[in-house]
Amino acid sequence: MLSDVLTYNLDIVFCGTAKGKASARLGYYYAAPGNQFYSILHKTGLTKRLLLPSDCYLIGDYNIGLTDLVHSQSGNDDVLAHENYDVVSFKQKIAKFKPRYVAFNGKKSAAYALGFDGKTQKVEYGLQEQMIHQSRIYVLPSTSGSARKYWNEKYWQELAELINQP
Repeated sequence: MLSDVLTYNLDIVFCGTAKGKASARLGYYYAAPGNQFYSILHKTGLTKRLLLPSDCYLIGDYNIGLTDLVHSQSGNDDVLAHENYDVVSFKQKIAKFKPRYVAFNGKKSAAYALGFDGKTQKVEYGLQEQMIHQSRIYVLPSTSGSARKYWNEKYWQELAELINQP
């Protein structure tokens, strides 16, 4: 299990679905070689330098937090059991730490957290009207290499612009 990277006064918490195989093996968020997470954070200016997966527990230095909806299982979304999505615990964490934004790294985690029972066709990318407690919600195309066909950097740029507004 990966430890959450959460604290108070964060600008944003990125929420994935579950740790992938490489992350489970290495113990770092977004550790697969084909994952674009750290490179897009740097490209959009959310981090001043290009972080490595091994830097994930230092990401709070950039007012960024990390968590997943599924902590008890690892792998791609298509192998995760419905009952392992812990939306209640996730929302409790958001209520406790009160980040300005919650950004879902992919539609699947958003589809569960927003009450659509995992049905991704009901979720659009971008800023959502719904909020989780006091936190704004933004849905992003997944950085996973297995989701490359859905990739669109535009949403990551838009999120960075929102974060950088006072």
